[in-house]
Amino acid sequence: MARRSGCAAGGCIKVVAAILLVPVVVGLGYWLLSNMSRVLTHDSVDAVVVDLIPSVDDDGDTLYRPVYEYQVDGATYRYESMVNLGGVVVPDIGDRKTLLYNPDQPGDARVRNYLLLLVLPAILLAIPLLIFAAMFWAMLRRSRQPEVVLPGQAGSAAPPWSPPSDSPSAQDETAVVGDVIEATFMGMEPSQMDAQGNVRYRVKARAEIDGVIHRFRGEWLDEDPTLLFMERGNLVKVRVDPGDPSSYEVLMPDPG
Repeated sequence: MARRSGCAAGGCIKVVAAILLVPVVVGLGYWLLSNMSRVLTHDSVDAVVVDLIPSVDDDGDTLYRPVYEYQVDGATYRYESMVNLGGVVVPDIGDRKTLLYNPDQPGDARVRNYLLLLVLPAILLAIPLLIFAAMFWAMLRRSRQPEVVLPGQAGSAAPPWSPPSDSPSAQDETAVVGDVIEATFMGMEPSQMDAQGNVRYRVKARAEIDGVIHRFRGEWLDEDPTLLFMERGNLVKVRVDPGDPSSYEVLMPDPG
């Protein structure tokens, strides 16, 4: 199949996704940096819960927003939490909590909760960044793949690639004459995909001959015969010329 470009190949979807993710990343990054600045530059103060402001959610459950009171340089300030709490996490009147306040503006305070201030925005920021990384990796892999064009297609510089049908070790038409040895099955090597979307496979094996490791590759096959070799103990029979181990022939097992 010819490689398509533009929106037909998903390019527009990636561009739109990237455009939508940019403001999300900027917003989450600003949130995280501002919280980090608050943690590093603000002072701590001990506060007490003086009130609980109730509200009702969509499910009819009652939630409470704590109101804290604290003192800085003899002056008393109040901070109303922006978080509605319910269940066992609702504090009692008189409970104490540590707040972070701006020393230049003591009325500007937040609850010192590192989970909400740092961990949560960091996790949320990591999600779009991982999506960006995945998109970049996919585009990088796509750019490294060879261009595939159909025969006769306008602008095509070469016919579509197809894997060779001959064994890399048997260049002539005569069978190798030699001894049959057993080599260790090292898996299958897939070919590149041809214009019709087909992939071929060839056996990889290795064996030690006279103290030297030799590697063997079989002929290209239409089907992956891995199971055949696994059933035979991951062993591959290879006919090798005793005088020239580089001349060999990988023997395929009987499917039966």
